[in-house]
This record gives sequence, structure tokens and C-alpha cells, in this order.
Amino acid sequence: MIPQRKIWALREKNANQIKDKKMPQYIAKILENRGITDEEDIQKFLNPTLEQLHDPFLLKDMNQAVARVLKAIDKNEKIYIYGDYDVDGITSTSVLYLFLKNELQGNVSYYIPDRLEEGYGVNVNALKKIRDEGTQLLITVDTGITACEECQYALDIGLDVIITDHHECQDQLPHAIAVIDPKREDCHYPFDKLAGVGVVFKLIQGIALTVDHIDTEDIYKYLDIVAIGTVADIVPLVDENRVITYNAFKKIPNTWNIGLKALLKISDYKEDNKITAGFIGYRLAPRLNAGGRIGDAKRGVALFITDKEEEAYQIAQELNQENAYRQELEEKIYNEAVKIIEKENNLEEEKILVVASENWHHGVIGIVSSRITEKYYRPSLLLCIEDGVATGSARSVEGFSIFEALNRTKDIMNKFGGHDMAAGLSIDEDKIQLLQNNLNAYANEQMTPETLVPKLKADSYINVEEITVNLIEEIQQLEPYGMGNPEPQFILKGAIDEIRLVGKNNNHLRLGLSDNQTKINGIGFGMPNYDKYYKLNDSIELIGQLAINEWNGLRSPQILIKDIRHNLSSINYLLEQYNTYKYQVETDYEQHLEGFLASNNIKTIHREKFEEIYKKLNYNLKVNGGTQSIFDLIQPKTEAFIQLVLILDVFDELGLIQYKMDIPFLEYHLLKNKKVKLDSSKLYKILQQG
Repeated sequence: MIPQRKIWALREKNANQIKDKKMPQYIAKILENRGITDEEDIQKFLNPTLEQLHDPFLLKDMNQAVARVLKAIDKNEKIYIYGDYDVDGITSTSVLYLFLKNELQGNVSYYIPDRLEEGYGVNVNALKKIRDEGTQLLITVDTGITACEECQYALDIGLDVIITDHHECQDQLPHAIAVIDPKREDCHYPFDKLAGVGVVFKLIQGIALTVDHIDTEDIYKYLDIVAIGTVADIVPLVDENRVITYNAFKKIPNTWNIGLKALLKISDYKEDNKITAGFIGYRLAPRLNAGGRIGDAKRGVALFITDKEEEAYQIAQELNQENAYRQELEEKIYNEAVKIIEKENNLEEEKILVVASENWHHGVIGIVSSRITEKYYRPSLLLCIEDGVATGSARSVEGFSIFEALNRTKDIMNKFGGHDMAAGLSIDEDKIQLLQNNLNAYANEQMTPETLVPKLKADSYINVEEITVNLIEEIQQLEPYGMGNPEPQFILKGAIDEIRLVGKNNNHLRLGLSDNQTKINGIGFGMPNYDKYYKLNDSIELIGQLAINEWNGLRSPQILIKDIRHNLSSINYLLEQYNTYKYQVETDYEQHLEGFLASNNIKTIHREKFEEIYKKLNYNLKVNGGTQSIFDLIQPKTEAFIQLVLILDVFDELGLIQYKMDIPFLEYHLLKNKKVKLDSSKLYKILQQG
């Protein structure tokens, strides 16, 4: 079955604002679509230099934080870094540790809580243990912005705290020496989308600017680790994040850090390849995350701070093995979650999926939640129940803040935190159903029907003959891609001259597209069954990303396909036919119907066809909800389309369905489960006369 409906849209903003005639046409379009039209902004975007980094002292409480750290260094006080167990937390902890140790010779240690035993965030038991070691200053990284009670406890036991975080702030801030978070309402820092490790880097930058013996150039060597955490935390790769990643990606292949070298090796990095956000997100980050998800996240820090090659490679191998185990565990939990959803959740009514089990591993439910959200395209919460308490992760879709949704029902939760697209929470088991009800009530108020339909945004239409290796190389100067700077996508038109399934399990689509005697090959990963709905010579449109295929020393352009649809001209013709039919039939039903059927070569529609369509509607409703591509139901032919409309009208007459046709999509509700007689329909009887 073709995947659920997707909305295609052209970005096309600020058209023709860039006046530089020497700039390639498609580069100009892409920049305009991202709102980058001023000459100075264009140069900053295309050539992000470290001089573009903002003044760290624009961050609220930066002065207090720098002063307290330098006081601790001057008095040789014990400093503890308290980090989160994800990649952002691991890299944040590592960078700050290395800086304090190497550049300031600080008396520094670090602490990362155990995901399974301690859970997310700062906890009192850890604070007591840290204070008992003689610690006088605690610096949180990528965590702490909601730790009000814990910070008060730290104050009571004589432990000074500096909070550095990037998550959304709640109504009350922790009582601490300094609270550095660009999302503070009273903070006027020019960029509030830094990752946790980005905020840590600003603290390092602030210290370096204050201390005479540290050259600011010396701190830039840490950017390779900062970039890994930035990409892994999926923050927008614009402004300072673009500056960090753009410059770091050039340094990573020849990194000074022994641990990162070992991680690159174990991740099959080839020295002549470019570092991309995709490589970090899909190769490096999962291995670092595996430590925190399955084992001990401290090993990720140990990897980055070691100065011994043998130790680094040993840790990297362990992380690699745990990542393989994580993948197996993830697949098992994903399949179980899908079974629960298909059996217990009402996909027609529930806009937010809440799924809980006692048998799931805390460390991977966040990844599974992402996959569930991708499959059903709606926000999801996966909860692991243990001793009457459920802890878990939430993921959302574009246009709906899961943080705000949880915030509206915060009184029933033990704790929660996060941002628009992802969150973590803890709640008593007996309140899970109430949470589900409250979230869906909020979603019903806030969501529109379009919220739960995937969006594919293209920068422009492009002709097949225009796509060259040279053009693709020009577009690649816009890297690194990520949130805020998505990889450019294009819409192509043409005729299919090759279509087949490839891959070990035949789950990828290979397609050749021809237009004006020029051909381009495309690959659609994870797009099985499309060969059943499209055939040779079909006129289609496809949307995807341009890439260079390298094979046997040859380089050729190709397109990474994200979706396919029949050519809009064909769809518009069907729409015209549909409107004609509706007008004629509603004007004078019996007078026009017979002639309409004859003109469209519609003869008897047999009972079996009605049964086939109803079964498909029923099945598709359970899987994809009440919006469906008509091409999930029929072949793209006028006769088949008219037959479908007639069948739907019979079902409507019998009270079986309510539907609305928005070519090429069908929105519908099935109204009855009981059996009805088709020959009770006046239209059905006419259709049987042939």
C-alpha cells in the first residue's frame, strides 16, 4: 500500500530579492527560501567564520558564572561537572572537563547519573555524594533548569551551583550562583537555539576572554566535540550553530582528540570523505548514545578525555558492541509498541498516542517513540512502568509543541522537561489514562487536520536536463544541513523509464525518470510496493534531494526520492471529471446518470468490486486514519476513478460512509459495522443494469 498522504509545498519566499546576477539561479532560490537575501547575511551564511560568534557576556548570569569558576580555580576548590546521559550531555561534560583541566589546571571531576537507577536530571542522592567528597562548586551541563528543589538542597548543604542548560524554562528558576540558559525570559542573547554543549562553549569562551594567559584561538580546538553534541541534539543549524558545525567539520578528519579518532575508526569513517551532519547523526551519535542507553554514559566522557590510544579504542569497541545490542532491543520494543497501538489505541480519535508497558528498557524508548511518531505521524509517548511509576519519552510533529502540551497537565506528573519536539517525563501508573485524556483534549483544541499530515517542502521545480554534477556541487556549499537549514529538495516531472525494487529484502525503489530525452536515476529508500502503483511510461512527479552517485570512478547525478505522485495534470483531469459527474447527477439524477456512465465507458460494477473497496477503506482507516490517497484504492485511470466515486456514493446512500473528495485525497468516516443490502440503494440498482 502507498504510504499515507503527504502534503507537498513549495517554499518560494522572498522571490527575486537577491540581485547578484552572478549567483547560480538555484542557490539564490534556496537562500531566498530561507530568508537570506541581504548581501551581508548571504556572505555570513556561505562563509561562516568564528568571528561571527556572539559575545558570551550577553548571556544572563555569565559574569557571575565566570567569576565563581575562576574563584574555584584560584583557591583550588573541588569542582564537579554534572551532565546528562545523552550525546549533548556527554560532549558538554567532556568539553568543560578538558578545558578546566588542560587550560586552567582545575581540580575537576564529573558525574553523569545512571539512566536506569537514577533517571533524568539532578538528584539529591548524587548531590550528597558529591558534597561528601569535599566539592564546593557544582556546574550542571545540559540539565538543571528545572531542578529547583535539588538546588535548594545543594544550597542547604553548602554546595554552590552554576546551572548551564538550553531546555525550556518553567515558571520558577533554580536558586543558584548563576543560571545560564538562552531561553530565560529575561535573557536577551541574540540566539536561543544553542545545544547544551553550545551553552557550555559560551561559558568556556567567557572564561577565555577574562583570563589573560588563554588565547581565544586555543578554545576553538574543542569545537569538534561541540559540533558532535550540537548535531546529535537536533538543534537548528543556523546562526552560531552553523558557525560551530561548519568550522568543526573541517577539523574533525584531523582531530587532535584521541577518543574522537577511535570513534571515527570504529564508525567506518573513510579519510577522504567529508564530515556531514548525517554522518554524525547516524554513525557517531548512536554509538555515543549507546553507553547512556544500555550501559554507563560515563564511558562516553572517558572516551573523549583519555590521552591513551589503547584505552580509547577499547572504549570505542565497547560502545560499538552496545550499539548493536541497542538496535536489537529497539526493534523488539518497536514491534511490541506497534502491536499494542493496533490493538488498543483508537487511531481515528487519538491525536496523541500514549503507550505503556512493564517490559521495556528505559534506554531505548526515546528512539522507539521517534519511530512511532514517524510511522503514524502523530505525537507519541512511550512509558516504561516499574513499581507503580511510569517514566518515558515523548516525540512530536512539526507545528505541535509536546512541551507545551505536557505543561498544560503538569500537575498530574511527578516531573517533566524538554522542548517543542521532544520531552521526558515521570508519572504514577494510575494517572496514565488521565494523562492520555488530557493530552488528547489539548490536541483537539490546538491541532488542525493538516497538523497530522506529513509535509514535504521543495525549494523549486527543476528540469531533469538541468541537473548536473556541477550544479549539485554548487548546492553542497550550503551544508551543513539540519533543522533550520534543511537539505534542499526539488520537484521533477517526467516519465518512468525504469522501475523495480532493489535491496536485500526488496524494500528500496529504483526508478529512472526521463524528460526531453534526458534521464536521471533515483533511489527511494524504504519505499516498497511502489512498483504496484506506478508502471513504465507513467507521467509522474517526484520530490527528493539531489546527490552525486560515485561508482567505479564515475560520478553522476541522482535523486534521493522522498515521495512520488501522478502528474498533477492527470489529477486535475480527474478533478474535472469528478466535478462534472457531481453537477450532472445532483441537477437531475436519473436524467444524466445513464449518459454519464455511457460517456465514461462505465458498465456494470459487480458486487465484488464494492466488497473490495469497502475492505480497503476499512483497513486503510485503521492504518492511516481518515485521510487516504485515492491511488491506494484504485489505478490512476479515469474509468477506475469514476467507478470509485459511484461506489462511494452507494455507500453514502446506505449510510455506511461520510466522505469528502479533495483530489487526490479522500477523507472519510465509516459509520456502520452492521451489514446492509446493496440492492437497497437506488444508485446500486441503476449500476447493475449495465
